[in-house]
Amino acid sequence: MAGTPSACRQCGAEPRPGARFCDACGSPLEAEPQLTEYKQVTVLFADVVKSMEIAATLGAERLRELMTELVERSGVVVQRYGGTMNQFTGDGFMALFGAPSALEDHALRACLAALDIQSETHAMAADLMRRDGIALGLRVGLNSGEVVVGEIDAGPMHYTVSGEQVGLAQRMESAAEPGGVMLSESTARLVAGDVTLGGPQLVRIKNIADPIPAHPLLAVDGERHRSARTDCRLIGRERERAAIEAAIKRARDGCGGSVTVVGPPGIGKSRLVRESIDTVKSAVTEIYCESHTHDIPFHVVARAVRKAETVGGLAPDEARSQIRRRLTDRDEQDLLLLYDLLGIRDATVPMPDISPDARRKRLVEILKGGVAANPSPAVYVVEDVHWIDAVSEGLLAELAAELPRTRSLMIFTFRPEYRGPLSHVDGSHTIALEPLNDLQSAELTAELLGRDPSVAELSRLISERASGVPFFAEEIVRDLAEQGVLTGTRGAYRCTTPVADIDVPATVQAALGARIDRLGVRAKRALHAAAVIGVQFNADLVRKLIADDELSDLVEAELIDHVAGASDAEYAFRHPLIQKVAYDSQLRADRSKLHRRLAASLEQVDENAALLASQWEAAGDFGQAYVWHMRAGSWLNYRDHSAAYRSWLRARDAADRLPADDTDRLSKRIAPRTVICATTFRVGGQPAETGFAELKELTTRAGDKRSLAIGMAGYLTTLAFMSHHGEASELASEFVTLVESIGDPAMTVGLMCAAAQAKYEAGENSECLAFADRVIDLAEGDAAMGDIVVASPLAWAYTLRGTAKMCLGRDGWLADMDAGRDLAASFDVQSRCNAALYKNVLATQYRLYIPDGHDLAFTADLLRAGIETHDSTPMTLVRLIRAVTLLNHSPEHRDEGMDLLTEAYGTLARLSAGLRRFADIEIARHRAAIGDLGGAVALAQATIDEQFATGEMISRGTATTVLVEALLRRRANGDLDSARAAIDRLAAVPVERGFVLHKGPVEQLRRQLAAAYG
Repeated sequence: MAGTPSACRQCGAEPRPGARFCDACGSPLEAEPQLTEYKQVTVLFADVVKSMEIAATLGAERLRELMTELVERSGVVVQRYGGTMNQFTGDGFMALFGAPSALEDHALRACLAALDIQSETHAMAADLMRRDGIALGLRVGLNSGEVVVGEIDAGPMHYTVSGEQVGLAQRMESAAEPGGVMLSESTARLVAGDVTLGGPQLVRIKNIADPIPAHPLLAVDGERHRSARTDCRLIGRERERAAIEAAIKRARDGCGGSVTVVGPPGIGKSRLVRESIDTVKSAVTEIYCESHTHDIPFHVVARAVRKAETVGGLAPDEARSQIRRRLTDRDEQDLLLLYDLLGIRDATVPMPDISPDARRKRLVEILKGGVAANPSPAVYVVEDVHWIDAVSEGLLAELAAELPRTRSLMIFTFRPEYRGPLSHVDGSHTIALEPLNDLQSAELTAELLGRDPSVAELSRLISERASGVPFFAEEIVRDLAEQGVLTGTRGAYRCTTPVADIDVPATVQAALGARIDRLGVRAKRALHAAAVIGVQFNADLVRKLIADDELSDLVEAELIDHVAGASDAEYAFRHPLIQKVAYDSQLRADRSKLHRRLAASLEQVDENAALLASQWEAAGDFGQAYVWHMRAGSWLNYRDHSAAYRSWLRARDAADRLPADDTDRLSKRIAPRTVICATTFRVGGQPAETGFAELKELTTRAGDKRSLAIGMAGYLTTLAFMSHHGEASELASEFVTLVESIGDPAMTVGLMCAAAQAKYEAGENSECLAFADRVIDLAEGDAAMGDIVVASPLAWAYTLRGTAKMCLGRDGWLADMDAGRDLAASFDVQSRCNAALYKNVLATQYRLYIPDGHDLAFTADLLRAGIETHDSTPMTLVRLIRAVTLLNHSPEHRDEGMDLLTEAYGTLARLSAGLRRFADIEIARHRAAIGDLGGAVALAQATIDEQFATGEMISRGTATTVLVEALLRRRANGDLDSARAAIDRLAAVPVERGFVLHKGPVEQLRRQLAAAYG
């Protein structure tokens, strides 16, 4: 058996020989070794003012006694707030908050500790002045940020910390006034709203040219931040809000009870409750449990009673008098118990001689009596119950059981890991908050960022990274604004710097890090190994990286889940940011070892190519990384478009990092750029993201016309998808000349449809028809010929030819669309979607084709196939196709159709402005159908304005139809004139000879308008 350590790792106390736990703090004396890793922490530096003068006056022995007492008192304070004493500097010390265990509120805890340490110092100073005539003062400085922390020995200060944040904390200490606490800018940001700060001061830092701001800490107000924070509009919680408001109404009518709101950090529990009670006429008492007070008995109940009885801020005798006046039916012993609970008891009056259990029961009866006797409705909100103290938890559970017979409602919020009695109160209504869906996420990011074109791609990135958690989205936006990436104000930002990836904000890192640090060391090693593999991973791969896995612990901690529908060995992280935090917290050297180990363990087969490539890249071998990223992209090309695109992006980056003397460097730089440019449209990228200009420069230098033509085909389609119709149409003519000059029939078949698509969307359908005919003639029935960009160019050509005929009013258009759909049936889901869009969306919305039972069956099969791909692009397209088919088949399918549109909307907006407008038209039509004529008019008008602004010709007729029909139904002042103007606007659109797509809607709408005028 190992010997007993000389000191407790947590508090520094000397243990008894042979003891396993510390007698002072209860911590294990033989703890598991901690990992060395990156953490978000707050560093506290404290230093005695004029310590040399004190030493000269007191002598070394007396100074040692003084510093020992100061450090011991300060250590108790640091431990109280969950910190760790780290260094003793002779005349001061350093403490960490957020290491070894992460704390999501590390900055606030450090502020509380700093003020309490100063209080302890002031008490010591008074004694020292009386005893030795010496003035004792302490300066304290705080700084927050990312550091590397790790274990070095078994002493009480066993943790080492490194990084620039440590030096900055020491500099803050030097800048503080004697008896004061100075915060760096980073710490001040983290506690904004929680504390009172003095005016900012500029502090000079060594090796930094300009002075930096610092803020004196004056006080901490644990409640102030609840109302100080400004929030954006509550989005996507209408049903949950209605449930809480209904419970409040029932309580007001005499049927009280409780509501529990459960969800992970950042999901919006507090926000939902705050919005729900804002309009309540009843008395509302809000109490917040805090992580650093969960060991203090009666803490939450005492705060609740203090607020409910409004005795906060009163002198003890005044508070006692007020309570006595209100609780006239209670005897003196009951009142003494209540006074003691609230900390206002007269110390000269002895307490009743009863057991702790009897005391608890008496207090429950007092509280129950107070609630029952209250004739007025009341709402009690207890937030963050997962941090409640055990005594308060039991008291509130007993009290909640009595509420149905009162006019009071209790609302509890907590995280999913909480399993205590307040999570299952009998009769309680539970509201489990889920992440926002794609449409709601898009709405939230638009609310945060605005709709400036410069933030369009960033909005998609934020939605993807936040993955439906509102707080994460808000913090990412705030972080980007503070970095200067965003300029402007909330809801009206512009993006000034291209953003390829998004870092995890410090606040989010701390929140997720705190969850991760509840794991044991073995489980955390398993989490780190899984994070190296990726967001989704296989348990067998984890076992190849570490000796044994603890995946069951990770599932229980709700950090990972089994992948639905996959094998038992397949897992995924609960949220992508959990994977990123677990990955980023590891030292780069440790990660590199895992990456190399994983690369060596993988079989070199195409299915593993993407994973293998990422391991070589992380290990720094860019030649191997390039080869495997390209191989991965090829294998994924018709399996997962987004994954293939990411592989090619990484292959491009690897090629750019190859040495200049690599003989194939130019061709290796061209190859990934070609497929990136060719396929950006499939993943919703913007024209600038295709890299076409750079590809053109490189291919010109190499004399590579084939790569240029392939890339230009994708660039054309991206321009068309993103509504750059004039530019796309103009470039299409140049592109056709380039393709024909190569003289390769397969290439012509494979690429010509890109020009046809561009011409079709610009309303130039005669040229679209000619290009489609050229492909059909050259292919001679070979559906797979020229499968360079899409799997079946021939299927695409037939559907484009049918669409052009429809626009030009020619016979045979439906037969061509059906031929394209039939040809695509044996290819990938993306090809089947491309063929179905024209008939099942465009022709259907124009009411030129009415879906039948065959279409219902076809789109149901297509929906299943799309969802099985787990690829966001086909999954979104099949939802759009199925939704439009359902909505135009019969009213009984309306709800299912709208649900599908809601699920698809966010990704649709990213994929193609034109596809998103198809959805907008259906949404506007639905609004009109349910009586929301104002909403229908607004959305249809916005869609039409966008079509005219971009030059898109195809869906103006359907959008105008929805607008005019809604105006004619609404009949508000000026609506008939607006309807006439909309019809005239459509009729006046310049079109090529033979274009009839607008003719039918114009004639039909004019007849309806004439009937409206009577």
